[in-house]
Parts: sequence; structure tokens; C-alpha cells
Amino acid sequence: MTRIRLVIVGLILTLAIAAPGADASPRHPGTGDRITLVLTSDTKVNRAVSWYDSHNRLRNQTAVPLTHFDRKTEQWSGSLTFTSRVRHQRIDAVFRSSGRFAACAVWVNEVRIREIRARSTDLAVARCSWDDDARWRAIA
Repeated sequence: MTRIRLVIVGLILTLAIAAPGADASPRHPGTGDRITLVLTSDTKVNRAVSWYDSHNRLRNQTAVPLTHFDRKTEQWSGSLTFTSRVRHQRIDAVFRSSGRFAACAVWVNEVRIREIRARSTDLAVARCSWDDDARWRAIA
């Protein structure tokens, strides 16, 4: 009887330690966390976006269409959402606008972690990334 209790307690502790944390801190996103990239531009179809997917594979897309138009700001936006499948999710997004304005925002679960806005006289670029020190750095 004591042996059975120890096995059950061990199993419960193992599950508690190994369970993915969808409610984990957005400072250290990983397995089960929902990542959303929101892109904004002053043009509907943009040059490119690069990001790490749910398996930390670098993805690229050119001719990026943004589907939502905000009449008040006269800007286009669109989003990409995925659920992390790796223990330590890499977050690095580079958005190249076809216009003079570019913005990228990153959400982890329900928390907006960062939003970067860039303006340029020609082809604005916004980059949101997470470095090894768990601090945001932005290059615009």
C-alpha cells in the first residue's frame, strides 16, 4: 500500500513539473504559450516578414497582404497566431513595409510584450526580438 502511494505521488509530481505552462510568464514563453504577431503598415501589400514559428524554424513571406483597414488611422493591419511547441520559444520578427510606416507587436498569451513603430522616408522596417538576457531590444 505504501509503495502504491509513493508511485502515485511521484506520478503527480512528474506531471506537475513537466506540464506545459500556457499560463507561464510571458518573459519566458515556451510549450503551450500562444504567440501573436500583429503587423501594421500604411500600405495593404508589404515587402516581407520573417519570424520564428511554433517549432523555432525561421519563416519568411514576401508580398505580405494586411487584411484589416482602420479608417481612423488610415493604416492596414494583420496578425499571425500560433501555439509554441518548443520548451524555449524564439521570438524575433522583422517586418518590411512597402510604405513609410511599419509596426510590429508581439503578444504572449493575453499580454502585449512589445510594440515597435518605425517611420522612414522610404520602406520602413520594424523589428521586435527577445535577446538572451530576456530583455527586449528594438531596431527600427
